[in-house]
Amino acid sequence: MDTSIITNILLYVLVGFAAQMVDGALGMAFGVISQTLLVGVLGVPPATASASVHIVEVFTTGTSGASHALHRNIDWQLFLRLVPFG
Repeated sequence: MDTSIITNILLYVLVGFAAQMVDGALGMAFGVISQTLLVGVLGVPPATASASVHIVEVFTTGTSGASHALHRNIDWQLFLRLVPFG
């Protein structure tokens, strides 16, 4: 594998790690930090950065939801009442 490809992948991993650390500490700002770092530091086009951040958020949110369901940390009655409005 080309070293420039590995370097690029590691930069993306580093951006994701930094954004997730802030998100985990504050409970917010993953998208803002990821988008800013991808566009400002790595030079990714804004539309590509936005799409990348949204795809990652789908998977992280899904994993979080699955974890809560697995640990029985969901009030299903409340969930079912909120679903039509979400």
